[in-house]
Amino acid sequence: MKLKADSISFSYGKRKVLSNVSFELEESTTLSLLGRNGSGKTTLLRLLLGFLTPEEGVITIDGKDIRTMSDRERASHIAYIPQSSSMVYPYSVLNTVLMGRAPLLSIFEHPGQEDKERAEESLRMLGIWNLKDRSINAISGGERQLALIARALTQDARILLLDEPTSSLDYSNQLLVLETAEKLREKGYSIIFSTHNPEQAMMNATDVMILSSSTVTFNGKPEELLDGKLLEELYSRKLFIDRIDTGENMRIVCIPR
Repeated sequence: MKLKADSISFSYGKRKVLSNVSFELEESTTLSLLGRNGSGKTTLLRLLLGFLTPEEGVITIDGKDIRTMSDRERASHIAYIPQSSSMVYPYSVLNTVLMGRAPLLSIFEHPGQEDKERAEESLRMLGIWNLKDRSINAISGGERQLALIARALTQDARILLLDEPTSSLDYSNQLLVLETAEKLREKGYSIIFSTHNPEQAMMNATDVMILSSSTVTFNGKPEELLDGKLLEELYSRKLFIDRIDTGENMRIVCIPR
């Protein structure tokens, strides 16, 4: 399954947010979006979901314009995972995950046994079956983020969009969420995640795209950023970027000079 954005532009009133943005997301790839605040990362995700309509350009899934898709058809292909936060209502983890079936049901249709089994399967896949009866607000931020990912999997979408998925998490839970995303990519899911952390982009993505001044200033492989020039330009800071051999694998560090 391929997601493609071709020459996308979008404005809020007179303020141009995105201009001539193009990229492709192939199956089993992870694309990380980097950019400063206000660079259009979240707006791009909303366009890909069909929540906003581009002024120019087209977004397609397997060659089909998403504007021609029904909400149900679009939801069967692409799912959104927001930042982890407390939920308004203290639903159980299982019921929260079961909500992933809602876009696939008619307005008066209730989830059936098959839907419940799909939710349970997602919980087991992510290793949080033991949390199913807990309140969604009574688990850790990392566990709650996994529950939101499980909800997206229950939607049966193969393209997952994560908006700054680690922004409110401690270091351990950040690693947990990113490692889970990598396991899903290996299972054939395609993932886009936005982040403010260039280390995450270079370590946890197969491809990186930088948004700056409303357009794409880089779209390529993480190793192409190791010389630091593009990231220094993006953040207006001198940076030290290098690979470090931990004895088990290679890690990338990015710190200010």
